[in-house]
Amino acid sequence: MIRNLTTNILVATVGMFLYACNGTPQTKKHANWADSTFLTDTTTAIDSSNMPIENCFIHLDGSSVRKDSSFVNLSILGNKVAGKYCWIPFEKDSRTGSIAGIKKGDTIDVVWSFMQEGMKDTLRTVFLLQGNNLKQKPYMVNKKNGRQITNEQAAFTINYQKTNCD
Repeated sequence: MIRNLTTNILVATVGMFLYACNGTPQTKKHANWADSTFLTDTTTAIDSSNMPIENCFIHLDGSSVRKDSSFVNLSILGNKVAGKYCWIPFEKDSRTGSIAGIKKGDTIDVVWSFMQEGMKDTLRTVFLLQGNNLKQKPYMVNKKNGRQITNEQAAFTINYQKTNCD
């Protein structure tokens, strides 16, 4: 009985998580590459033959029922990266927002612009994309100002599973 209840809660949580990250069905699920805030002077116009590669990943974490979840949508065009990142811890305030940055080899370095507790904020995030595997460097707290920052000395220890973007 408890196992069925736990499974149902997990399925409902992941369902709500994916719905929250993807928006309504009418919403575009990919980066808006024509958005002038993302394009730079060195970016050329994009035609239909040069479309971005889109990948989605999910990470479940937490206690034995894995209630905390993260979802990453990466849209990659050349060395430019855009997308969406949602971090949804169980019974806590989530962070949902957009990511934009660059890809150098297997490393993806982005700035995550998100909303949490009604406040806008940004956080540099570093991923490692190797085939179908996505890993992330963990965060740490900056002792000077109490803000989270990427732990540059840490290995890529947060593992994501590839999932369907639909």
